[in-house]
Amino acid sequence: MMLLAQTMDIARFIQIFLVQGLVGLFYLFIAYKILKRETKGLNRILSSFYLCVAFAVIINIVYAFIFVEVVVYILHVTTYYLLCFPLIFLLIFVLILLKSEDIFTPKLQLILVVIFGIILVGLWLIPNGVTINESTNWKPDWSWTYLLYSFTVCSFFVIFPTIYLSIKLYFKFEHKELKKKLKYFLIGISAYFFLYYGTSISNTLNDPTFRLIWSLLSLPALISLYFVYFGVAKNL
Repeated sequence: MMLLAQTMDIARFIQIFLVQGLVGLFYLFIAYKILKRETKGLNRILSSFYLCVAFAVIINIVYAFIFVEVVVYILHVTTYYLLCFPLIFLLIFVLILLKSEDIFTPKLQLILVVIFGIILVGLWLIPNGVTINESTNWKPDWSWTYLLYSFTVCSFFVIFPTIYLSIKLYFKFEHKELKKKLKYFLIGISAYFFLYYGTSISNTLNDPTFRLIWSLLSLPALISLYFVYFGVAKNL
């Protein structure tokens, strides 16, 4: 524990144990609430999103106590993979709401999940994409190539389509109460996108001042994350 205190500054402590720790607990709670109600298609899809993020956060907290370079590298990339991968479940969730499972069948959903999962394997293959060892004070230091790959894949394949289709769904709804709930859902997923982009940029800049500022800026997003559950998931 003394070694942990010596190698971890206040910004990283806030980011890992406060921001990400609370996000992980929140997502586990939401996944439990959804699956407890029913395990139908929409519930499984949305709970998969929450569970992936929760597992990623748990791994991230665990490797904060490890100081073996190879192990830390593997766990860090695994964490980031599990933070990117569940984005596909948000897209599928919105597509089902927009098209119904009769049109966007489980087979098509699985194909989309597999394709995105394979594309994300590139996060493991970029040479010198991630450095995390004693020389970086055990903080991740990403190359700009690594950031560009992640942003390109996640933004154009998932995030932008999810936002576009969610807005399209919003205008398709005529009932005011449904519009209101979807608006909360949009705020919630936007908060997650905000955390994704901010954390990725922070790891690439690897600047102590920016890390501290970002760790504080990301705190309000925790409140917004509740809107995903309040807006849509609560009523599945």
